[in-house]
Amino acid sequence: MPQFKRYILPDHCYFATTATKERRAFFADPRLSQMIMDNLRFYRDHMGFRLHGYVVMPDHVHLLITPGSCSISDIMRNFKSFTGKQIREALRISGPIWQSRFYDRVIRDEAQFVAALNYIHLNPVKDGLVSLPEDYEFSSCGTYARSEKSPFEIDLLDGSRLGP
Repeated sequence: MPQFKRYILPDHCYFATTATKERRAFFADPRLSQMIMDNLRFYRDHMGFRLHGYVVMPDHVHLLITPGSCSISDIMRNFKSFTGKQIREALRISGPIWQSRFYDRVIRDEAQFVAALNYIHLNPVKDGLVSLPEDYEFSSCGTYARSEKSPFEIDLLDGSRLGP
């Protein structure tokens, strides 16, 4: 497989997707989905990136993030490495949890941001997991809808935070 160079654009928002190895549905287990959520909050707070949106699907995760002092590659490497270790320990299995690469694209304007956020929030509906996007527990949609299901704050583009 060719190695593509990842172009880093400071202060730009990225739409990132990472999938499990062989698309195994690890996150159909709510406790593993919660593990991913806990790690998103931890890494957001400790690595200084802004988390604008997310969804944890059974076999993949979508993120809308703006890196701070670290790169998108640093964020994803740390996140996937630690969550992979936690999942292997929780399930008492060995081998990779995540596919080796992740996919990202730069969000260039507000229209692309809104389109990416809508895609993220509608993903559980499209896959038949819920009827309404705000009903999916492992998504930022509840925070944007000001739902009581908001697990943690979301970073808005203006730098403020929304949520509990």
